[in-house]
Amino acid sequence: MFSKYDNTGNLTFFEKVSRINYFFLFLILILFSIGFTSLYSVAGGNFESWPMSHLIRFSISLFIFFVLIFIDIKIYFRLAYLIFALSILSLIFVKFFGIESNGATRWISIAGISLQPSEFVKYTLILALAKYFHTIHDEEKGFIHNLFIPLLIILIPVAIVSTQPDLGTAVIIFLCGLSVLWIVGINYKFFIAGCIGAILSLPLLWQFLRDYQKERVLTFFNPERDPLGHGYHILQSKIALGSGSMFGKGYMAGTQSHLNFLPEMQTDFIFTMYGEEFGFFGSIFLLSIYMLVVLVGIRMSLLSRSLFGKFLSLGICTVFFIYMFVNIGMVTGLLPVVGVPLPFISYGGSAMLAVMMGFALLMNCYIHQKSILPRGSII
Repeated sequence: MFSKYDNTGNLTFFEKVSRINYFFLFLILILFSIGFTSLYSVAGGNFESWPMSHLIRFSISLFIFFVLIFIDIKIYFRLAYLIFALSILSLIFVKFFGIESNGATRWISIAGISLQPSEFVKYTLILALAKYFHTIHDEEKGFIHNLFIPLLIILIPVAIVSTQPDLGTAVIIFLCGLSVLWIVGINYKFFIAGCIGAILSLPLLWQFLRDYQKERVLTFFNPERDPLGHGYHILQSKIALGSGSMFGKGYMAGTQSHLNFLPEMQTDFIFTMYGEEFGFFGSIFLLSIYMLVVLVGIRMSLLSRSLFGKFLSLGICTVFFIYMFVNIGMVTGLLPVVGVPLPFISYGGSAMLAVMMGFALLMNCYIHQKSILPRGSII
């Protein structure tokens, strides 16, 4: 029989394998399978295009996932600030040496592989904030340590990403950071004051928006104002979802999608195509899987003995929920169109890898749930 611990007191490889939450992995595989079959439908039955790439990207991401979950949590804790700093440097690198696409510079090319660093900084930000709030002492808690310094940490990537320009991603990064402040128990009065301040500053913020960003906001409130232009995407999305009715039109039988009325089917609007083919009940099934992932993730998070593990895990669950909520809200007309992929369903390598790396950190915290980490200095 293999021992649970090696000579250093750390968990052995076999004990880590036994502690993996395989039901959580099963849910991820279900989501990937839905994404794979949806992309096969989008491609019109052509396996060699989006479905093949999606499978390869998931396989690579899954391999990296298993590598990351076996690294001792103390290493992530020790290197949290360094990892966050490197992600900030990658954002700066993009600003000067990135690849421009559709008027924005968001991508970098490494060995012929294009990556979007802003996808990864959502998780490195959670990692840094989790360490920060784990290490501050009770006597240090106050406005400066509880709010000012964390907000400064959050605003650094937000400011850089907004200049790419990618306001939608910048807002999501900001929300991901704020979620950690809520998780650690910052007084709700600060959130209320922040919301009031944001509402009052809307007229001023409007002046700083670019023309296409203003058009997105105006289209959100009234898509019919430009049905063949800026409102086309969301109007076609609503038509496709509505035409799916209760049980859908059938797999690969969607008319709006397969007659090319529906834009960006393989990325932002893939949920719309899925809803047209599988209807209301199919959409509810997909949403149920997403909520199961979030709920199981939260349960895993609450088992961590260290504050670092709890904060990091809950933050990752929140990021995943924000991804899902924003994408589905976007394609159903509840939120402005901001170009957020649907996790494991949409076609996209950076988002897939980032989500799997985030889940690897979540699983790592679950495996090492009994690890005790130092509270000392925040450095």
